[in-house]
Amino acid sequence: MPRPSAVAERRHEILKATCLVISERGFRDLRIADVAKIAGYSTGTVHYYFDSKDELLVEAFRFQYEQSVGRREYYFQDDDDPVLRLRKLARGYLPSSESTIQAWRVWLELWVSALRDRPLAALNDVYYGDWRNAVLEAATAARDEGLLNISDVVAFADVYVAMLDGLAIQVLIGATHMTVQRMQETCTSFIDNFLVP
Repeated sequence: MPRPSAVAERRHEILKATCLVISERGFRDLRIADVAKIAGYSTGTVHYYFDSKDELLVEAFRFQYEQSVGRREYYFQDDDDPVLRLRKLARGYLPSSESTIQAWRVWLELWVSALRDRPLAALNDVYYGDWRNAVLEAATAARDEGLLNISDVVAFADVYVAMLDGLAIQVLIGATHMTVQRMQETCTSFIDNFLVP
C-alpha cells in the first residue's frame, strides 16, 4: 500500500492531468489512457484511485474548484476593502493565463455535462454557490461600509457573476468584440457605477 503522501501526490497528478485533458479535448473525448500518459502512470494506477470515468470527472471538478479557491485566496489581502475584493475577483478569474483558461474550459465542460446529469448539477450548485457567496459577501460589506450604493445586494451579486461568466465565455471562444482587456474594463466600469461619490 502506498504511503499517504504518495497517495495524495498520485491523486493530485492524475487529477491535474484529467483537467488538462478535459480542457483540451472535452469530457466526452477523455480517455483514461490519455490521463495516465500525461500523469506519467499506468491506466491501472488511474483505475486504482478512481473506479470509473464518471468518478474521475467528479473528482476533477472538485480539484479544479479547490484550485480556484486557492487562486482567490492568493489574490486577497487581509487589508483589502470590499470594493477592491470585487475588483480582484474579476481580475483573478480573467481567462488570461494558461491556468485560468484551463480552469474556465473545465467549468464549461461541467456545465455542459450537468445539463444531462443531476449529480453534476448538484455539484455545480455547491461550487457555484460558493463563488456567488464570495461576491455576495464582498458586495454586502461594500454596501454596509458605505462604499457602494447597492439597494439589492443579491441582485448585484447575481448580475456580477453572470456578467463575469458571460464575458469569459465570449473571450474563450474568441469573440472579436470581447477581449480580456475589454472584459476587465467592463467589470471595473460595472463596479464604478455603484461607487458612493
